[in-house]
Amino acid sequence: MTEIQSPENVRKRNYKHKNNNDIYHKMIEEIEDYAIILLDKNGFIRDWNKGAEKIKLYNEGEILGKHFSIFYLQEDIDANLPQKLLTQAEETGKAVHEGWRKRKDGSKFWGSITITAIHDEKHNVIGFSKVTRDLTEKKRTEDELRMSEERYHRMIAEVQDYAIILLDENGFIQNWNIGAEKIKGYKADEIVGKHFSIFYPAEDQQNKLPDQLLERARAEGKALHEGWRIRKDGSRFWGTIVITALHGKDNTIIGFSKVTRDLTEKKIADEKLLSYTAELEIQNGELEQFAYVASHDLQEPLRKIQTFTELIKDNYNDEQFVDRYFEKLDTSAKRMALLVKSLLNYSRLSNDKSEKTKVDLNTVLAETKQDFELLIEEKKATIKSTNLPTVFGNYTQLGQLFSNLISNALKFSNGDPLIEITAKTVSRQDIQEAPVSLLHKHFYEISFRDNGIGFEQQYDKLIFSLFQRLHGKHEYNGTGIGLALCKKIAENHGGCIKAEGEPGKGATFTAYLPADV
Repeated sequence: MTEIQSPENVRKRNYKHKNNNDIYHKMIEEIEDYAIILLDKNGFIRDWNKGAEKIKLYNEGEILGKHFSIFYLQEDIDANLPQKLLTQAEETGKAVHEGWRKRKDGSKFWGSITITAIHDEKHNVIGFSKVTRDLTEKKRTEDELRMSEERYHRMIAEVQDYAIILLDENGFIQNWNIGAEKIKGYKADEIVGKHFSIFYPAEDQQNKLPDQLLERARAEGKALHEGWRIRKDGSRFWGTIVITALHGKDNTIIGFSKVTRDLTEKKIADEKLLSYTAELEIQNGELEQFAYVASHDLQEPLRKIQTFTELIKDNYNDEQFVDRYFEKLDTSAKRMALLVKSLLNYSRLSNDKSEKTKVDLNTVLAETKQDFELLIEEKKATIKSTNLPTVFGNYTQLGQLFSNLISNALKFSNGDPLIEITAKTVSRQDIQEAPVSLLHKHFYEISFRDNGIGFEQQYDKLIFSLFQRLHGKHEYNGTGIGLALCKKIAENHGGCIKAEGEPGKGATFTAYLPADV
């Protein structure tokens, strides 16, 4: 049964419907932050709100009846974008798009638009609503931020004097700039994804230095370090690095930045300056020793020669007297000649620029033993040795080193001499009181131990000085220059020499020669 509605009810219902439509239309019309436009089926403008007038600058009388493509740039019209958006809205219900739009005065704004299809009762499209929001400021801010980020990334990417690397929280490489390629030798596609410990020498990896640096950066915010690093081709460079922890919004560590600078040239220059300073100190010491020799050791035989000459002149007619003092005169002259020859041998070491080669110390020892063959037999000496290394050096000088040390052990023997020669590899920090002139990290420790008369340990530095003797000339022959020659030879090879002794229990002379050259 059809409900019979009273005229009063129908009137109230129609009034309510009309009143709601009026309010809805006023709501749309008054919105200012959005341009809300009603289009017919073909895209011609049928209605226009205050927001549309504010954003696009047309008043209602100027724009009604115009096609909405009037807001689009020529390149979008040429690409048929307005019609494509209508077709998409008709087929799918709506079309969403962002892009540059044109105002009445020709200025551009960045619009975010949504076109929605309007249907009748039979679901046929009878028009479209088009809502536009002006996002120019947002677009400008985003563009500026993007451009700033792009400039920043380009700046980082193009820096050549520093290797700037992005690491993830575990130390794996995420990004790589031109400076990193230049310094470390890897291209980005060769290194991204690898762990940054690949740049560290084997000993640093074994000591877990890369992990320690990350832990320090986690705990303190950053970690600084200087040391040798490895390039792709295996060559080493001296790098100074700063690893900085990167934090997320919740303050958790999300990765690290690692900045490396190649300071190899500065390192080499500093080491050369250090070496030069040390060499100057050595030369100053040698000058002092030469001055002592000139004023003392050379003066002694010279005074004797002068004295004996005067005595001979005064007793010229006493043949027996003259013969005795001629013999003493001859001894003093030979002594002076030997001192001068020793000084010349020592001075030549400072100027010896002979090319260095690989020298097998086993061969050097064999030749030295052959040279002393008769003396070894005479003293019933025994020389024992372990396998000795091959070093980079001057063959002649290393022969002099072995000759002087073995000769010294044979000379200051106590009964049947026993000389034991051993070798091992040590690091620089293992050498007690290592001189600053030692620039290498690893050394061969060559020890010569004997069972001779030994010496007081307090004289361990003095015995390497020119013409410094712990025993009189009449007890043991020689000039007192042999150990000074050994010291100079070790220093010429970038090493040093040390001595340990105990009276009556023998001595040990240890030469340190570079192992990493």
